Amino acid sequence: MNRTFFQQFFYTIFFIILLSVVLYLSLTIGVVKRALNRETLERQMTMTSVVANMVPPSGFSTNQEAQLFCNEVVDNTIVRITLIDRKGLVIGDSSKDRDLMNDHSDRPEIRQAWFTGLGNSTRYSTSVSLNMLYTAVSLEDQGLVVRLSQSVEEIRNDLDRIYTQILLIFVLAVIFGTLLAFLIARSISKKLSSLREVVGEYAKGHFDIELDLSGSREAIILSRSVNAMGRQLQDKICTVSYQENELRGMLNSMREPVILLNHRLELKEMNPAAIEMLLHDENEIFLGKGILQIMHSVESCELAEKTLNTEKSQESLIYFKERDRYLQVYGSFLFRDDDTPPSVLLVMNDITRIKKLEDMRKEFVANVSHELRTPVTSIMGYVETLKSGALDHKERATQFVDIIFRQTRNLTALIDDLLTLSRIEDGRSHFKMEEFPFCDLLSSAVSLCLPKAIEKRSCITLICEGDNSVQAHPLLLEQAVSNLIENAIKYCPEGTQINVRGESRDDRIKISVEDHGPGIPEKDLDRIFERFYRVDKARSRDLGGTGLGLAIVKHISVIHNGSVSVSSREGQGCTFTISLPIRQPEV
Repeated sequence: MNRTFFQQFFYTIFFIILLSVVLYLSLTIGVVKRALNRETLERQMTMTSVVANMVPPSGFSTNQEAQLFCNEVVDNTIVRITLIDRKGLVIGDSSKDRDLMNDHSDRPEIRQAWFTGLGNSTRYSTSVSLNMLYTAVSLEDQGLVVRLSQSVEEIRNDLDRIYTQILLIFVLAVIFGTLLAFLIARSISKKLSSLREVVGEYAKGHFDIELDLSGSREAIILSRSVNAMGRQLQDKICTVSYQENELRGMLNSMREPVILLNHRLELKEMNPAAIEMLLHDENEIFLGKGILQIMHSVESCELAEKTLNTEKSQESLIYFKERDRYLQVYGSFLFRDDDTPPSVLLVMNDITRIKKLEDMRKEFVANVSHELRTPVTSIMGYVETLKSGALDHKERATQFVDIIFRQTRNLTALIDDLLTLSRIEDGRSHFKMEEFPFCDLLSSAVSLCLPKAIEKRSCITLICEGDNSVQAHPLLLEQAVSNLIENAIKYCPEGTQINVRGESRDDRIKISVEDHGPGIPEKDLDRIFERFYRVDKARSRDLGGTGLGLAIVKHISVIHNGSVSVSSREGQGCTFTISLPIRQPEV
């Protein structure tokens, strides 16, 4: 059963006071009893000596004189006087008939008096049937022993009166002690209750409450110490809270995913970037789960284990299949000087773009090398042929020079397209946007491509709805439309109908180029806008294509915050559509 501090303290003090009073009472009663007995004995012995001095020097001639002496001395007193001669015979007694009393020579007090002059004893008297206190004095000259006796009950009555007074004092002491214990316990309990309440508020984070500086000196010192502790706790918690908020703010603002694991490789903390990367809902509880359950990656689990076991930083390139991302993961071993178990911190750097750019660069270099090698090899071959004597044959020399010219022209076109694409992709380039009627731009692009269309006897039809102006870079947009028209002319058979349509709806314009050529197989539609991608490589190269035209169209659309798409059915032609906002957003 749980007791309050007040009850425990009160009962303790009450028990101590009660025990002290009982012990003191016991000692007092013993001392009083011994003192009273000693005082009674001394007083009775004195009385006995006084009575002995009253005996005539010559003694008593007859027993009647002795009896008369006893009766006169004890008149109106409670003391009994007995006179005994040397033979032990009672010659006088104030309470009993001497003739009925037997020999007293064997009484302890009588024998002691004859030997020492004084004697005393406390015993039961068969004469009066009471416990009596006897004192005796011997008179050698008279040959007598004077004995006084009184009932022990009288002594006990005195003791009872004293005990009653002591008991009254005891009761008063207990009452006073109980009241004192109550007051002390209540005072201390009240102070401790205040202390408990204040400490409880401190535990809740309320540090604006302080203890009252009242009471004893020790209580005031304790109150000041607790108040100082509260202020120090408030300062420290504010500092820790500020540092925690600062650290959490840094983690939350980091673009790199950060995951903190405990010594069992279970999640302790993760920032929003990690939640977003791992496709986890913020409200979903993942704390306490293992790294394998969170990332679903054996490589990340092995990296964390290696970091924990070696107590050294580790790093590894991990492919995160769920998001198709390449992550450069850095594992750091975290430990403290105290007994806190170590932790593992994983910081992830998304290098997917760098990895893909690297792959694209490798592919681009390979494609450029391949595209350059063909015309360069052809040119070198024909030049060597000319050097070997073909110059002497005018017809053959002219034929070879024409071939070299065509290959050089293709090489120049490839280089020009590469430079254009590089200029468009360069993030440092800023193209000045102008506002102009987009129908005029479509008409200009058709005019540029018209000679090639006439050469292949193709028909170009321009349909432009509305006369809205568009905000764009005129030369780049014209190049994009021209590339689409030239592709339609180049890859369609002679006499093909090509439709160029422009329309504006809401806040966007759409430019589409439709042909009725061979179309594009469905399997090639997803890759048609990649660099150097050709549906029919041999035919495209023979027609002078560089494989960069559609890639240029795509990038021009992107820098205008637009898009390009294609729809095609094999054998029925295809339609390329550029969609752009009429107004470019403010940068």
